[in-house]
Amino acid sequence: MPIEFQKGESTLHRLDARTKLLLFVGLTMVAVIIIDPIFIAILFLVLYAFGARAVDRALLNRNLRVLVAIFSTFSLFQILFFTPEDAFLLFHLIPGREWIPVTVEGLIRGVAVFFRFFIVVLSVHLMLYTTPPVYLVLGLTRRERRRGLLRTAGVTVLLGAVFYAAARLAIPEQIARLPFEAGAQMALGAAVAVLAAFVVFGLATHGLPPEMGLALSLGFATVGILSQQTQRITDAQKARGYDVKPKNLIRRVRVLTALLLPIFLATLERSQDIAVAILARAFDFNISARTYRQELRFAAPDYLVMALIVGLILGGLALNAMGVGNPTEQFVLRALGA
Repeated sequence: MPIEFQKGESTLHRLDARTKLLLFVGLTMVAVIIIDPIFIAILFLVLYAFGARAVDRALLNRNLRVLVAIFSTFSLFQILFFTPEDAFLLFHLIPGREWIPVTVEGLIRGVAVFFRFFIVVLSVHLMLYTTPPVYLVLGLTRRERRRGLLRTAGVTVLLGAVFYAAARLAIPEQIARLPFEAGAQMALGAAVAVLAAFVVFGLATHGLPPEMGLALSLGFATVGILSQQTQRITDAQKARGYDVKPKNLIRRVRVLTALLLPIFLATLERSQDIAVAILARAFDFNISARTYRQELRFAAPDYLVMALIVGLILGGLALNAMGVGNPTEQFVLRALGA
């Protein structure tokens, strides 16, 4: 079923639309970095708890339940085909031929993969459920507003420090192999990190053109309408005694054509009405001078969420760099005497 905005006054609803976009990107990175199944399961449960306070739990469960089989399949592939060197073998699925080994490492990584996919999907669901489409598009649209030099410099330096710390934790060996002394390596790394931060900050604050923002806004708003319109047409065909799900494949294709034709015509008619409405409001006149009724501003909770995401990313990289990124696997292997 379509994911539509649900009104509410929860913590997620009050966050800035840009914060929720960064939250989705950050959680995706965290899901890739953290490999311990217990850590990533706890992160999923915390995110689910916030989501259950913001959105109807039954609605959230109904949309997530259909993905259990798909993500279980991905986890099964991880269990069957993740066989690193010196892995602790449990058994073979085909013992006579010793084919398809199942290892402790594969089982643990399979559980982690299951929750990893759910974190990414759940963050997308919560972003769409708790953010009006117009605010989401506004966060992506370019707004011609001058930014202070000190603010730009401060954000660039702070973001550069995060990039530098992440690089030192993620690729320390590659940095150590650079043909420079330690001080020169540090200075070069800091310069590259600040330059990358300046580019990323510039791209992030540039935004999309207003025309593309309008197209995205219409796209978000039309998804739910098209879904309702499709359901109405299907119900009308059923009311006329039309079998919309025949068992015969050829008849099913004919039924699909009979359903798609009125849907396509209704969509064209709606598109023409929208085009006339846009032209009547002179949207294409002096677009660069447009103003916005709503101005997005970060508040204290937004900065707190961004700090937590950065902390999770750097914390996960630090655990991996220290060799304790998967304590569950290490504990199980020690318990088995490996």
